Amino acid sequence: MGVLSLTLLKLHIYVLFELIFLTTVAYGLEPIINVEIPATARLRSSIPASPLDRNLVSWSIQGRDFPAFAQTDLLKNFFSVLSAKVGTGQILRLGGAESDKTTYSQYTNITAKQFQSGYYGPNWRNVTLGPNYFKSFKGRYATGTKFIWCLNLRDTTNQFEAAISTAGAVLEHFGDELEYFEIGNEVDFYRTKGYRDTDWSAEKMFPQWTYIADKVQEINPSKNIHFTAGGFANAAIDVSGDFDVPGVIKAGFKGARIPWYNMHLYPQSGCGGRPVSMANLLNHDTLFSNVTSYIPQVLAAEAVGAQFVIGESNSVSCSGRPGVSDTFAAALWMVDYALLSASIGIRRVFFHTTTKAPYSAIIPKNYRKDASKYSAGFLPLAYGAYFVSEIIASNDNLLVQPIDGSSGTDYSSYSLWDESNNLRKIVFINLEIYNSTTGATSAATDNSPVYVSNAPRGSTRVNISTPWAAGEQLSLIRLQAPGSNSKSMVNVSDFTFSNTNGLPNRNVLDEIIKVQDGGLVVFDILASEAVLVQHYREASQNPHPTSTIPPFSTSTGDQVASTTSTKGPTSNSSRLVCSPFMVISILLFWSLLL
Repeated sequence: MGVLSLTLLKLHIYVLFELIFLTTVAYGLEPIINVEIPATARLRSSIPASPLDRNLVSWSIQGRDFPAFAQTDLLKNFFSVLSAKVGTGQILRLGGAESDKTTYSQYTNITAKQFQSGYYGPNWRNVTLGPNYFKSFKGRYATGTKFIWCLNLRDTTNQFEAAISTAGAVLEHFGDELEYFEIGNEVDFYRTKGYRDTDWSAEKMFPQWTYIADKVQEINPSKNIHFTAGGFANAAIDVSGDFDVPGVIKAGFKGARIPWYNMHLYPQSGCGGRPVSMANLLNHDTLFSNVTSYIPQVLAAEAVGAQFVIGESNSVSCSGRPGVSDTFAAALWMVDYALLSASIGIRRVFFHTTTKAPYSAIIPKNYRKDASKYSAGFLPLAYGAYFVSEIIASNDNLLVQPIDGSSGTDYSSYSLWDESNNLRKIVFINLEIYNSTTGATSAATDNSPVYVSNAPRGSTRVNISTPWAAGEQLSLIRLQAPGSNSKSMVNVSDFTFSNTNGLPNRNVLDEIIKVQDGGLVVFDILASEAVLVQHYREASQNPHPTSTIPPFSTSTGDQVASTTSTKGPTSNSSRLVCSPFMVISILLFWSLLL
């Protein structure tokens, strides 16, 4: 070989390795996570194992706002889709801060249309309901919906007339659709709000609460009316006095008419413009600390034969925060939050919604704010709820538990088992933040500053050792978006809701992979993405809703759309198609030609 040829060869090799180095730095080698799932579930003895409640994700709407939601088909059809998927109607709490300002008068002349527009009388400090309030949403909500109504404990006038008169109207109009009553909203704040004296406690509350409950029962003596106790604002890690489940039980709140206890949880406070962040929301360690602090509440409720729920919750208190609550990050957080809650025995989590809030799953109608105009439609949280419905969907009762050794600040994972201890589903959530300019705005909420991630979007190879047999077909569906900060272009494996009527707009496209030798399941997951893995036959038995048939119907098994993949992800708009290894191979081939 001549000196010139040898020099050129050395130059080619140098250039090749320099390009390999630069490519590796730019893209990063794909991280790998290895997980082993045992042949049987390892249940923790300290927490009673309970099947997943099919209403794990439930809903809370201010009572005054419900007519506005019922005015359009968005909420009705959204609930219908979720109900068809999980096999039961949705649970809707009508309550919130306005509950303790609400009274009822059969003589009010406010029309149904006024209620739908948000008018509740000339005194804005109070919410006055009348017969037309119930007419304003009659027949306008999904079949099978059950309701919880929060009564006014603040107003003691005429022996709690506001609460008792409202309860009578609720019983008359909802009938068997009423699940139970709640009495008072965030009563542990009554002292600071001036609603009660400084010595206010659960013990002091008990006779007042009992008086209202007894009077409500007298309205319909033949019906066993149920109640939930609690509804406290302070989180379990910040209990005030005896305002927690052990405290109210000690004060006397127990018995057959109280099958549920509840407390509220907002992981970040947005009140008064306090700083909040997406990073805090997506930190699994922080979530784990918050949620597991409720274990004593769960155990206290179950010790008296009742169950515990998070009665009101969302990403950021005081209506949420643009740029956090209305982003795809909130959808990923919802999935992690709901499954972690279920794993410690929290039966339901009620996500709070109003007509004009960034943390809402749905904006029911167009509205103006200052000089801006906003359009009705779905926010990312709705897709988190739909993804959870896919996780829950099964003909059998399922148990959920975190997968040992596969969770950290940026990752979480869960296994789902049937009552015969068979592994049925796997959920993996990549909580790593990746911000994009694509889909970063939405016509439904405020625009936020866009902080774009400088590096390419990361991808992780997940290797899971399972008890599943080699060769079995698996379905993968993904909760996905262009980035953590996306407010639009969010979907569940291509599935979307119509922002016009709430019906399915595009169908779920399952990815099909096979279990490898030794039960190994392999797939890739992007930063800011969640993946559900289950047997393909399970997906066929619990088919996805389709855009071609009415709500409350689903596709048949042979209508499940799918695409085949040998190891994991198929190409789509949010996925890097060109890997560093592909680039290296191309460069090597090019070098050999020179």
